[in-house]
Amino acid sequence: MDANAIITILTGVAGVFGGFVGGKRLGNVQATSLTVSTVGLLEVAVGELRTQVEEKNEQIASLTGRLSALEGLVTQRAEVEAVHVDVLENQHVLHRIAAKVGA
Repeated sequence: MDANAIITILTGVAGVFGGFVGGKRLGNVQATSLTVSTVGLLEVAVGELRTQVEEKNEQIASLTGRLSALEGLVTQRAEVEAVHVDVLENQHVLHRIAAKVGA
């Protein structure tokens, strides 16, 4: 083997080794970049989910207030209907008394 053959072989081995090391470095850089990008996307997703939860909580609070108001109205209506029944009964008694008195 002459010197040119040895130099050619060593150059080829150095090229393969350099490619391997460079590829590993590039792979590590790309993996790190991908990880950072993924973390960024997850942070955005978590922020959006928090916003949605806050909106839902506000809606629930609003609906709870409306429900309380409606419950109050239903209770008032039941009380009014009870008074109406009492008035009708009293009217019936008054008409019977008026009929007996002859008024």
